[in-house]
Amino acid sequence: MRPENFICFLTVSGFFVGLIFALLADLEALSLVYACVAITFVFYMIALAASGFFVRFTDLKAAYKLGSDYYETQLDKARSQIEKREMYIRDSIGFIRTLEKENVAVPIGGDA
Repeated sequence: MRPENFICFLTVSGFFVGLIFALLADLEALSLVYACVAITFVFYMIALAASGFFVRFTDLKAAYKLGSDYYETQLDKARSQIEKREMYIRDSIGFIRTLEKENVAVPIGGDA
């Protein structure tokens, strides 16, 4: 999970926790708003601190390192498969065009 997503998730969670707390405490309207804002702010600060520690003490380069050799071989295989299919389609289209030029009746569905 990206740190930005974690911060947003915890902030929204803090808002709903604050709302539930304020409703359970049976506060007035203005006190309800203050409680929601205060608890949301506390959750936001906790999320910032947690994501800051995560980014500071985690080696992100190792987590995002890709095996480029593996992906290059896989892409080469996929490209060769696409080229084979393209040649097959071109040959099929050429065959169909020669049949159309010769006006050969081809039985369809076993009607011989």
